Amino acid sequence: MCGNLIGNFPFNESTVAAFTRCGSKSGSAFLSHNFTRIFGYPRKLFMDGDLQFLIKHMHPDDLPAFILFAETSTLNASPWKEAKENAVHEHCCRFKHFNGKWMWIKQKVIVLSVTPDRHIDTALLLFDDCTDEKQAEFNQHASLVEKSRKNSKLLDLLAPVSIAQTKREKLRLALEDHASLTPREKEIMHLVSQGASSKEIAAKLFISTHTVESHRKHILHKLRVKNAPQMVCQSVMSSVEQ
Repeated sequence: MCGNLIGNFPFNESTVAAFTRCGSKSGSAFLSHNFTRIFGYPRKLFMDGDLQFLIKHMHPDDLPAFILFAETSTLNASPWKEAKENAVHEHCCRFKHFNGKWMWIKQKVIVLSVTPDRHIDTALLLFDDCTDEKQAEFNQHASLVEKSRKNSKLLDLLAPVSIAQTKREKLRLALEDHASLTPREKEIMHLVSQGASSKEIAAKLFISTHTVESHRKHILHKLRVKNAPQMVCQSVMSSVEQ
C-alpha cells in the first residue's frame, strides 16, 4: 500500500519517508536510509523517539503550531482508501539539523488506517527540506516591501524595526554557521582574514596546500558563502559579537 501511495506524491532522493503507528501501538516501523544524509542524526534516534524526537529538535516558536497541526490531523481522521487527498495533512516548521543549523522541513502525514474512534492508527510520513524555498519566499517578500515602502507611511515607519530585525537574523545565522566550524577550520579562516594565501597557511600550519584548499572549500560550504571576501565578512561578524 505504501508503494502505491508514494506514486501519488513528489518523492525523490531528498524525501525522507517513515511508516509510523499512532493507535493502539506507537512508534516507527520504517525509516528510509537517507534520513541521516538529510538531517544528520542516526536513524536509531528517530526510530526510538518518533514524535518526541521531532518535538525535541523543533524550533520553540513553531511548536504550538505543530501541536495544533498534530491534534487537527488526528481528530476525525479519514484513511487514504476512503478520502484520498483529504487524508493528507501538511505542515512546515523549523528543525535543528545535527550540525546545529535550523532548516525548514515540509511534513506530509498520509493517514493509512484509523482506530474505531476515527483517530489516526497508522500513517506514512514524508519529510522534505524546503529551506531554499522558504528563503526564496522571504527574499521575494523583502523585495516587494522595499519597492512599496516609499508609497506607504506604515511600511516606512516599520522600516527601522524591519532592518534591525534582519540584521539580527543575519548575525544569528552567521554565529550558528561559525559555531559549526572545526577548530582547524576556524584557524584557517582567521589566517585567510589576515590576508594569508593557501601556500602561506600551509607553511605556517605544516600541512599541504591541497589540505588547506580542502578546508577552505568546507568552510565556504558551511558558511554558505561563495568566496574568500564573503568568508572574511562572516569571520568579522562572528568576532564582533563574540
